[in-house]
Amino acid sequence: MKQSLLFFLFACVLTLALRTSTATPSLFTNVHSFPLFNSAETGLHMPALGLGTGFYGEQNVPYSTYPECGAEPPGCGPNTQKAVYTWLTKAGGLRLDCANSYYNQRFVAQGIHQSLIDRSEVFILSKVGPTFPLGYNETINQTLDILQELQTTWIDLLLVHWPTMKHPGQSDVPKSSDPACNTTSPLTYNEKDCRLSTWSAMILLFELGIVRSIGVSNYNITHLQEMIDANLPLPSVNQVSFNPYNYRTGRADLQEFCQNNHIQLVAYSPLGVPDVHPYPVTYQNKTLTGMSPTLLQDPVISSIAKFYNRTEAQIILRWMHQLGVASNPRSMNETHMKENLDIFANPFTINDNDMMRIANLAQDTCDVDPDWYECVGNGNLP
Repeated sequence: MKQSLLFFLFACVLTLALRTSTATPSLFTNVHSFPLFNSAETGLHMPALGLGTGFYGEQNVPYSTYPECGAEPPGCGPNTQKAVYTWLTKAGGLRLDCANSYYNQRFVAQGIHQSLIDRSEVFILSKVGPTFPLGYNETINQTLDILQELQTTWIDLLLVHWPTMKHPGQSDVPKSSDPACNTTSPLTYNEKDCRLSTWSAMILLFELGIVRSIGVSNYNITHLQEMIDANLPLPSVNQVSFNPYNYRTGRADLQEFCQNNHIQLVAYSPLGVPDVHPYPVTYQNKTLTGMSPTLLQDPVISSIAKFYNRTEAQIILRWMHQLGVASNPRSMNETHMKENLDIFANPFTINDNDMMRIANLAQDTCDVDPDWYECVGNGNLP
């Protein structure tokens, strides 16, 4: 038996016995949502729109000041608490997109508690890694920590945050006790075996009922095919950066693969990351890329927004929804939160011609934007 598994099983029994909510967790079928398949509780749906809590700022700045800061160590945790409270109580959102590597889950828990909304009615998504190590035991132990941080006894959806031990933005590779994930041991380290070992732990978490569904993030087709070849259960979700500026360079093919295998695609950075990363308007300071500094400034998006009498953000989010993609726009602005959810409260349909115009926008590839970790090179992720 794997090291720490006995402790984990004991902790599972203990935490399940201490559930603070006596209500049966919602299946979220009564809101605009997508059904989850593969490794998911029967009948479970995921609300189509969530609040991204991975705030990019690293300075202690006032609430809703760009770049938005919500991490605990820099002192912006109260920003996260307020954003979660606003999303749940004033905007009417239900899904929260969290991760242990955002370092703010304690404040997410405080925001939920402050809202007085029963835990059973909030869909919590969290992730293990990548600033924390991958591996079998590591996945189990991180999940226990996540449960404690979020003050809950179950996670609605748990993802493997990154398919490799090192995220492009990391300076150090985290250490793992899993031989397949131990980068200091060339004889045993193997990225594929590391992913499969990590995924095996995720399957155990799902089978024990500690998580209601499991998935991955930033996985490409090759990573997903590994699971098929190993005859392992497929994820219910794959979450990747997804927006009109990267749709045709890798994302469209990935979306088709996921749809064929009943894997729900979820978009992070659906509006780009306007507070910290302007898109390059020129390539090598001379050739025009066709992109605007932000998606919200793109003239095609703006003209379509004017035609439908909607905001640019609403056009982008509706475009994704019509493609069958869920999304996690990140915002601390109450008005923006309400506008994002308004695409369901006051729905509209983008016609086929305008859908194609958006899909055909210029693309943000690693050739023109090599230093941005969300860029797509040769159709591959991450």
